[in-house]
Amino acid sequence: MLIGPLILVNLGRLIMGGFATKTNGVGLEERPVRKRGRPLRDGPDRRENIIQASTLLFLKDGYASTTLRRIARAANVNVALIHYYFTSKQGLYQEVLGSTLQTTLAALQDLQRTPLSVDEIAKALTAPLYRNPALVQTLTTTDSSPEAREATAAVMRRLTLNLTACIKSLQKTGSIRRDLDPELFAQTCLDLCWAPFKTDQAGLTGNQEEPLTSFTSVLLTRHVEQNTLVLVSAAAYRTGTSTGTEKRGTQMVPLSATSPKG
Repeated sequence: MLIGPLILVNLGRLIMGGFATKTNGVGLEERPVRKRGRPLRDGPDRRENIIQASTLLFLKDGYASTTLRRIARAANVNVALIHYYFTSKQGLYQEVLGSTLQTTLAALQDLQRTPLSVDEIAKALTAPLYRNPALVQTLTTTDSSPEAREATAAVMRRLTLNLTACIKSLQKTGSIRRDLDPELFAQTCLDLCWAPFKTDQAGLTGNQEEPLTSFTSVLLTRHVEQNTLVLVSAAAYRTGTSTGTEKRGTQMVPLSATSPKG
């Protein structure tokens, strides 16, 4: 006896624009079938949520121990959505590393257009490490996973290229002495700027959940400031002294000229 009314109901839907939903055997509507394509964005930016959640897990537990299922639970999304945005775990990992260094990369590009001082370079290199101290270990420690090593190497190449280009730009303006090799000095900048954070993180091995005390935080800052002064001094041109010493110009004194003779 329900056949007639059901036919009329479905006929009415067809006239109004087709079947919008599926019906089950007793005429009750089911949820609408979502078409394939870009996921719905109803609420906060889920892509950013994934990056934030995976950043915490990758930096804390490493690449191998961080699974996509753990990231999905932490970001309150499904694994399929992670694959949609980042293709793979390696793609997500590289996006995380690039995201943590985004401010630094932008600052170095700005310095190429508007050359500033060496200490500004140091600030750009250390800024992301103050926010994520464990980042330095991720970028400088060889991971056992080939995918992680490849992603890290790609990000480090990009950082080094930008830093080298910035140093070349400063050499043209006379802010950095021209006899310094740009690529080698770029590596020196990374080594000196990141060394305090590497030492600090090494001291937290096995106790990474404990935050820095105010005392150790001050020591870290002093170490960074001292290394920055070393970089500034190394990059500066040598000037004459009050005793009448001549300006050394752009030529460094060879090590053989100052080494003790055996």
